[in-house]
Amino acid sequence: MVSLVKGFAGKPAHAPLTDIGIGAYTAGVAMLVAGAAGFQQAAMATASVITIGVGLIAAIPTIITGLVDLFGIPADAPARTLGWWHLTLMASATGMFAWTFELQLAGYTSGKIITLALTIGVISWVLLVAGGYLGGALTFVYGVRVLKRPQAAMADALIPGRADHGADFKD
Repeated sequence: MVSLVKGFAGKPAHAPLTDIGIGAYTAGVAMLVAGAAGFQQAAMATASVITIGVGLIAAIPTIITGLVDLFGIPADAPARTLGWWHLTLMASATGMFAWTFELQLAGYTSGKIITLALTIGVISWVLLVAGGYLGGALTFVYGVRVLKRPQAAMADALIPGRADHGADFKD
């Protein structure tokens, strides 16, 4: 079961799941900003709640797969410490997006952008970007969940499970 949650070698589950949340949260905050600036405020007030809600739903499998990856990093590795910082920022951002969602619910029905929801949403987005930066360092600096096989056949690179048995797989 853990291997299914983790993903396959070279095809981790966590990374693509993050794209859903990042995209939804970013769109939701952009809609709050656009609505507050006077652009289709009623539509933006409604759509921001929906998109942030999508991000919150996507957070559930994203958090689960991220925790599985985190506990797969050796406890004494610098990447594990960075992983905890990544988790802290992303959990904080998620909690604040939940607060943004709750605050903006009143605007969903009234067609208004709630000023506090806008403020908390922008702060949440800044935390999201900072946490995403740390997540990128985990992948691109430490190579967490990266399969390094530059000479792999294309079929091995594209078909799940074909590249699982590499000695150079960083897990």
